[in-house]
Amino acid sequence: MNRISTAVLLTIVSALFVHAEAVNLLPSSTTLSPSTYTYSQPNSTSTFDRVQKYRFTDVPTNFWAYESITQMTKEGLMSGYRNGTFKPNEPLSREEAASLFSNMLGDTPSIMLASSFSDITSDRWSSLAIESVARANIISGYGDSTYRPEQYMSRQEFAVVANKFLHYQGYHTEDPTALDSIHFSDQKFIAPWAQSSVRELAFLGFINYSTTGLFNPEKYITRAEAAEITYRLLFSKEATAIQHTIQQQQMEETARALIKKTFGENYDFHNRGAMFWRDGKLVISFTSPKDVKAISAETAYIKDKHFLDNHIITTGSYSLGDFDNLQTDAAYLYRQLEPQGTILAVIPTPNVDGLMITVDTLKATTVTAFVKKFGKKIQLKTNS
Repeated sequence: MNRISTAVLLTIVSALFVHAEAVNLLPSSTTLSPSTYTYSQPNSTSTFDRVQKYRFTDVPTNFWAYESITQMTKEGLMSGYRNGTFKPNEPLSREEAASLFSNMLGDTPSIMLASSFSDITSDRWSSLAIESVARANIISGYGDSTYRPEQYMSRQEFAVVANKFLHYQGYHTEDPTALDSIHFSDQKFIAPWAQSSVRELAFLGFINYSTTGLFNPEKYITRAEAAEITYRLLFSKEATAIQHTIQQQQMEETARALIKKTFGENYDFHNRGAMFWRDGKLVISFTSPKDVKAISAETAYIKDKHFLDNHIITTGSYSLGDFDNLQTDAAYLYRQLEPQGTILAVIPTPNVDGLMITVDTLKATTVTAFVKKFGKKIQLKTNS
């Protein structure tokens, strides 16, 4: 898994592109008050100073991004200014964005031998961070070999960067066509190079979305908005869900690599096996007991403990190709019999010899028709 900061790994992984004055995203937090009596060792930072470090004169507790700004500064991922302000409504510069994402990556180089950009010298405060994000292909420079550190970043540019960070962590877009359902009212003004990033962040819940809402792609992103977006990328329930998805995707990649190593490039797994999730376990089934024996032996060489603890290799009657055909036939019949109904979920049966289909409406006559056509191959049920 790609390296990210310890803070990210310990806390783990939707932002909102909106005017700060128009939104109250999160409940107000309780104001922290310094203790009456404070003990500190000689030359150490007092409790009062430590608390004050994450409280800014221009970020009151009822400020819409108070929680995200507080958390991001506590984690050392963003910082305020020496005069005690955070300047939440100021636009974010490209070098500030580099510093933020470099801190999130957690692998900023300790020394810069040579800059990748003609306008970045080693004595610039952000030079190492800029090199870090450039090396990770999260924030790139321009065609003239410049980085333009003091230039402000637009909302669509920040969306691209945030999405690149998401993919750097290991996330893979599962269904690109699903992103077509996202369409802001000013979608046509979003640059072609930012369309998929904006849509994916909205689809995954990291930026707020409504069909009547504006994205304002060319407006500068503020420091508060940047804090809120990255906070949600790292610490929200959506972040936790993404980390779970990334872990599953990595397990599936391990399984595919194992199949390829065991049987070679030309092995037709689609018609000889199936792979799916059940109760948090990755089930890998094969129609041939001989294939099960072969891949089980190869599994002995895998050192990935998480994979070893969370997969099942078994024999099944059906392959992925069989399930595709069976699901298509079942969906067609269900639509004919239940035109107002919806198929909610489809998973293979425990013995991998049929499908369990969950629907929202189910008449007795539909059950009878399915038994007549499919026998025990299809098990219909409602989620009630």
